[in-house]
Amino acid sequence: MLQQNIRIAKKIYQNKKRILLLSFIGFLVGLSVSFVIKPVYVSSAAVYPSSLPPYSEESQTEQLLQFFESSEIQQYVQKKYHLYRHYKIDTLKKEYAEQYETIFKDKIKITRTKYESIEITAKDYSPDTAKLLVNGVIEAVNWLIDREHKKKYAEVANNAKIYLNYKKHESDSAVHILDSLYEKERGMNIGLQLKEELKNQYRMLPGSINSLSELISMSEEIKKAKSGNKTDELSKLFASMNIYGLETNRLNVYIDDQIRAFASANNEYQKNLKNYHEKTTYTVLASAPVTPTSPIWPKKWMVSLLCAAAVFLLACVYFTFIDDIKQTYAEIISE
Repeated sequence: MLQQNIRIAKKIYQNKKRILLLSFIGFLVGLSVSFVIKPVYVSSAAVYPSSLPPYSEESQTEQLLQFFESSEIQQYVQKKYHLYRHYKIDTLKKEYAEQYETIFKDKIKITRTKYESIEITAKDYSPDTAKLLVNGVIEAVNWLIDREHKKKYAEVANNAKIYLNYKKHESDSAVHILDSLYEKERGMNIGLQLKEELKNQYRMLPGSINSLSELISMSEEIKKAKSGNKTDELSKLFASMNIYGLETNRLNVYIDDQIRAFASANNEYQKNLKNYHEKTTYTVLASAPVTPTSPIWPKKWMVSLLCAAAVFLLACVYFTFIDDIKQTYAEIISE
């Protein structure tokens, strides 16, 4: 083994000039290629969750990360920035959706940081597009969470509306019953009727006549009383009050309770309706995305060194084994 290593080292040393020359040529080729390769720019942002209600034992950061990983985020960004066209994806092919998903996951990375924030990193050939992609992803996650919450608020608001209609129906029914009772039994004006009846009775008492007009009025009342049995009106009124007065009071109390319940149900409905129409964001920017000024790739010196190293290794292998290869080839030919 030692002899084999010594033999390899000797061959490399014997061809060191050619190997170094080829490595230098590889370095120049790599440098030239670095000017041709499209530059890649990266923009990033970090966000914290905000206003997320608890759904389970997961933290708010974990919940937010689940929304970021939704496929609907990819489609939202695609529609906003026309990424099928930007990435030159042929939508007539069956596999265009899978192709876009692969590109999206390669271009956009969403990771959780040690500070419980979420970092969004986007890379693109255009620095402006890289920044737009980050903003688009943040906008998309806010849209997605808001849409899901609106579904819940709509459900709660609809249930509150059903309960509100039920309380309104109860109130209207009680008011209708009370109106019918007032109309039928003259219950609405019991107090006024009682006042009038007592006044009439007082006028018919001796010594209560103070003027001619009162005398004439009393005469008219006496005539009415005689013709219509007016003297029984007061007793009938008290009897009606005994029969229907308690029921009327109960209905009034019940209606008051229903009106209060209706007001409370309406407040709850209006609150849920307000929640439904509110525009809420669910992320807080810890660091906003900026337009990158220099590309992360290619690094000219790195590309050049990689090409030089690759050529150097290939040259070492070539000059180490070329004699053995030639000898083997000659033996095959001679046979």
